[in-house]
Amino acid sequence: MAKLTDEVGTFAQSQHFLLLDSALKHNAEPLLAHWCDEVGEVVSEENMRRALNGVARLDVPATHRRTFPKLLQAFLEFLPTTGRFPMGDQWSDRVATMEKDYADGFRDDGSVRGATVRKAGGETGRNDPCPCGSGKKYKKCCMSMLEG
Repeated sequence: MAKLTDEVGTFAQSQHFLLLDSALKHNAEPLLAHWCDEVGEVVSEENMRRALNGVARLDVPATHRRTFPKLLQAFLEFLPTTGRFPMGDQWSDRVATMEKDYADGFRDDGSVRGATVRKAGGETGRNDPCPCGSGKKYKKCCMSMLEG
């Protein structure tokens, strides 16, 4: 079975790549190779989104990371022409739907917004066991540290 990563070099030597906007060509091969490695063997929407977010966190100039969805769409539209990945056009359509969320993930300075972390459990009541595991009631253990 052909691997997506194998097609990156083919794409970079193709007419499709030559006709791209020159701004998209900078760091194209390493970015696409990283995306292909991240997406893995099974190209699903979840894997594509995870791989896209992985590219956003790479240490390359922000302008290259911001324009990556356009490059990725061009790459995915190229894949059916190789005959090995006929689903490339459909994958390209999925990237188009993810593009706004991807762009919204960047701050003005080019850094990537992190995900909000939510506390797993509910509030600890004052008479509940302390979450630190001491065996004491919360009010006699850690509650005073948090209330300051």
